[in-house]
Amino acid sequence: MPGRVNETRGPLSNCSLADVKNRSGVVILSTTNLGFMDMTLNMLESIKRTKVCVNTTVIAEDQKCYRYLSERAKGDPAVHVVLTNSGESQSREIKRSDRRSYYALFNKRQEYVLSLLEQGLEVLFTDADSFWFRDPFPYFRGDFDMSMIDPRSPYPNRTEKTWYCAGFVYFKPTNVTILFVNTWINAMKHNAKIGRLLADQNQMNFLLRVDQPVHVNVQPLDTNIFPWGPKFYELLAKKANYSTVVMHAASIRGHAAKVKKFKSSNMWLVDTFEVSHKNTVSSFHGVSLLLILILALAVGCCCCFCCLYWCCFPDHPESD
Repeated sequence: MPGRVNETRGPLSNCSLADVKNRSGVVILSTTNLGFMDMTLNMLESIKRTKVCVNTTVIAEDQKCYRYLSERAKGDPAVHVVLTNSGESQSREIKRSDRRSYYALFNKRQEYVLSLLEQGLEVLFTDADSFWFRDPFPYFRGDFDMSMIDPRSPYPNRTEKTWYCAGFVYFKPTNVTILFVNTWINAMKHNAKIGRLLADQNQMNFLLRVDQPVHVNVQPLDTNIFPWGPKFYELLAKKANYSTVVMHAASIRGHAAKVKKFKSSNMWLVDTFEVSHKNTVSSFHGVSLLLILILALAVGCCCCFCCLYWCCFPDHPESD
C-alpha cells in the first residue's frame, strides 16, 4: 500500500515521507556522541513540536550513541542516523579542557557539510544544544552563500568586529560556498599537522575577515530572534517582546550547565528515561548481575551465572 507508506509518521519527527518530499533539496545536519545524546533528543523533540519536516541527518560519533539513536529513529522517514566514517570519539562528554579531543571532535564537521553541498543540497548545520521554537527556513530565502549570527556587530551590518558563530549555519551549495568550505577544511588539516590547536569557528572567521579564498556573501541572522545562550536568557529576564525562532546555547559551557538552563526555562523536553538512559543501562545490569549471582550460589552452580547473564543480556555494553 504505497499511500500508507507515505503516510507513516516517524517516532522522532512525527513526519511522513510525503512531508519530507515537500521540502526536498535541503538537509538538517547535526552531530553528537553519547555524552550529548540526551541534548540531541531534546533538540529533535523541539523540532518535532514546530512541525518542521525536513530530511534530518544525525551523525553519531561513537558506537553506543549510534546503536541507541538508530533504534529510536527506526522507521522514521525524516531522521537518519549515520555512524561517523572519520574516527570515533569516546562515549562520554568531551570537555573543553581536553582541548585536543574537543577540537578533534568539532573540527571534522565541515567535511560532513561539504559532502552534502557537493551533492547540490542546501545544509542547515545545527549544534545539538539548540532549541527550536518556530520554523527557521523562511529566514534563509534570498541570494547568499552562508547565513549565521554575528553577536558582535549591530544587525544586519558586517563590521571589522564581526565574529560569526559556526554552531548554527545555513549553507547554500554555491561555487563560493564549496570553495570556502574546502579551504576551511584544508586550513584545519594543516593546523592539525603542525600541532596548532584552533577551533573550527576561529579558523572560519579568520578566513572570512581576509576574504580567503574568496569573498563570501553572508546573510546575518537577527540575534533578537536567533539568540545565543546568554542573550536568550537576558531577553527572557527582561521579558523582551521578541518571538524567538531558534536559540543556540553557545557560551553556556558544559552539558550540566546547559541542561540546568534549559530546565529553568521549561525547555527540557526529554523524559527521565531519556536523560538517565546512559546511566540506567549500566545500573540495571549491575543490579541484575547481583541477583543472578545470588541465584547461582543458591543452586550451587557457577554455570547458572554465565548462562543466565548471557541469555538475559546478550547486547550488554562494552566497557569504555
